[in-house]
Amino acid sequence: MFFRWDKEALLTKVAERDPDSVLKQAGVAVSGSCSGCSGSGPPGSSSTCQVCFTEVEPGETTTMDCGHTFCNECWRQHIKVQIGEGQARTIRCMSHKCGVVCDEEKVCTLLRSNSACTSCASTAAGSAAAGSGASGSGASSSGASGSGAGAAGAAGAGTSSGGGEADALSKYKQSLALSYVEDNSRVNFCPSVPWCGHAIQVDGDPFVEPECKCGKVFCFKCLKDPHTPCTCKMWDEWDEKIHGDSETRNWFMANTKPCPKCSKPVEKNGGCNLVMCKCGQAFCWLCGAATGTAHTWQKIEGHSCGRWKDEMDRKIDAAARNHKRYMHYFERYKLHMDSYGKEGEKRALLLKRIGEMVETGIEARDYTWLVRALDQLKVARGVLSNSYAFAYFFFGGEMYKEDFTEEDNKRNQDLFEEQQQRLEGEVERLSGLVEECSESLTIDAEARVRVINSTVSIESRIVKFFEMIETDLYGRLQSCSAQIAVYRPKRNLVA
Repeated sequence: MFFRWDKEALLTKVAERDPDSVLKQAGVAVSGSCSGCSGSGPPGSSSTCQVCFTEVEPGETTTMDCGHTFCNECWRQHIKVQIGEGQARTIRCMSHKCGVVCDEEKVCTLLRSNSACTSCASTAAGSAAAGSGASGSGASSSGASGSGAGAAGAAGAGTSSGGGEADALSKYKQSLALSYVEDNSRVNFCPSVPWCGHAIQVDGDPFVEPECKCGKVFCFKCLKDPHTPCTCKMWDEWDEKIHGDSETRNWFMANTKPCPKCSKPVEKNGGCNLVMCKCGQAFCWLCGAATGTAHTWQKIEGHSCGRWKDEMDRKIDAAARNHKRYMHYFERYKLHMDSYGKEGEKRALLLKRIGEMVETGIEARDYTWLVRALDQLKVARGVLSNSYAFAYFFFGGEMYKEDFTEEDNKRNQDLFEEQQQRLEGEVERLSGLVEECSESLTIDAEARVRVINSTVSIESRIVKFFEMIETDLYGRLQSCSAQIAVYRPKRNLVA
């Protein structure tokens, strides 16, 4: 667990350093490194525990792989404290400066044996109390009552202690099991809501978008919704934009000014540069400073802000341009995301109608081609919606501004938009064909061929679209590298 279940990291470390030092760093006992056994004596004789300084028999002690020996009760207390402090995955030896991680099997044996012994002791105490009550039938009621209370107290104490060990053992085992997921870079829990509890393991490249058994598709790296061709960084910023208030602030900055008196935003709806707030305060639209009301079209009496005009205009123009550019990409992103949801609804409705036809005795027909077309449309809508988020950052944004000249950026954008528009055109064509076929559910051989051909064409266009993005766009970055999930053909296309 020290190397987070990464064999490559372990082998690399062993190749770079001395194997014994790597084992020691990971808390593994190295043969011949033990300087002596704490509290050990001649074989078969009693020994003194160096923690509680109690004489204990050989059967009441445990020796860890490092060679240090302590009494079982001290080991149990130490283990329970470590588990309680959240160190269950790396419970280390009690000996000063030892650092060796305790053997999993011995830890379980210590906790399990004490739990079993306490349970037996509780049962014995209960039996003894019952026998005492039977033999003492002539005792007073108050005496019998006191005896029963004592027995109940003894049994309760035993159960509480045994429950502590059992609880610690359960937490220990659960923590070790969870470590394979939580400490393993190749394994992640599915982020579905409500949580399905499934874990996904990937081999090789972690930049993938797997599908869980529950149907949830997600980015394995950032655990968010599928966002290829966007990088995880792009998607984080895009998600913040569409769900945060950054664009609202941009709109206010581009279209309003705060009143210098009441600080409320004021929008200019025409006229000259003197604006009047509802609170009665007049101020200059260019610089935002409070002024009098006397003015002409050219100037405000007693006020001059010519030196700030260029700067303020630039700030206003930049904010307005950025907001307009964002809205251009967001509206198209939203359009395809809405259609993405509708394609799923259409698929469910189609399967329901097909099922009803079969139940009513109508001859069953093969509509796999139609279901597959709807699945392809859903995948294509997801790709297109994400492509607009990608375009927002890649072309004209600050993220990769230093990697391309304006001429190169324009050429890249033209190449991208050409393939994007072709894919959009084919998607809308298939959407219309599917709509017609879904309404009547009649088998028209000609329409069926058109739907199948369009489905295959969209798949081919998506593959080429991603090849262009990876090779001609991401592949030419100079300042940094970008990694995205590789598109997998026919994902989610099982009818």
